[in-house]
Amino acid sequence: MSSAYLLIRKDFVLIQKMLLIFIPYYVIMGLFTDATGLTMFALFPAMLLLVNSCSLDVQHHNLRFVASLPVSRCLVVRAKYLALIPYAVFSIICTLALTFVAGAIGKEWSLLTWRETVVFAVVFAVLAAIYLPLHYWLGQKGAQVVNLVFIMSIMFSASAFANLRNWFPALDTWMTTGASGAGIQLVLTVLGCAVVVYASYLISLHVYTSKDI
Repeated sequence: MSSAYLLIRKDFVLIQKMLLIFIPYYVIMGLFTDATGLTMFALFPAMLLLVNSCSLDVQHHNLRFVASLPVSRCLVVRAKYLALIPYAVFSIICTLALTFVAGAIGKEWSLLTWRETVVFAVVFAVLAAIYLPLHYWLGQKGAQVVNLVFIMSIMFSASAFANLRNWFPALDTWMTTGASGAGIQLVLTVLGCAVVVYASYLISLHVYTSKDI
């Protein structure tokens, strides 16, 4: 069993109680909203899981504890970035379950499309790429401020995303019906996102390895 898996499992053990919060969250979303913001429905839980896991690391001084274990700091940072994958998968599964339940109670909701999933993955990856270096840099000193800013920004991101689709009609057209010739733009977007995440990983690694914990 790899050390990276154990580090990711450690994060899920920390946040397991918080998972219950998503039950009322999705109930409220299903009853009182429509299906125009499925990307945002998926984004909020994923980002909240990331922020909460980092907050608990700071609160319980886990970075100092993990640094005392026979694992490299490189592996610690890599595991934190790899944890983004199960966070995203969890949010997508919950959003799909929401659409099924909404259909069962009579709401005319469509399933989360693969295009919406791609947009969710890109937005989540970029936000995480911004957040994680700040988490390692500020540590306990500025963690509460950074977490509050990110949570508030995600809460208001639904309207911002709607404006984004209005500002870029091509994005709205691609998400709703698809667009011919969009394959190259999609590949470039995914590659650009990968570069941003990798650059973020290198910055986080540099900050964490050079930090006196």
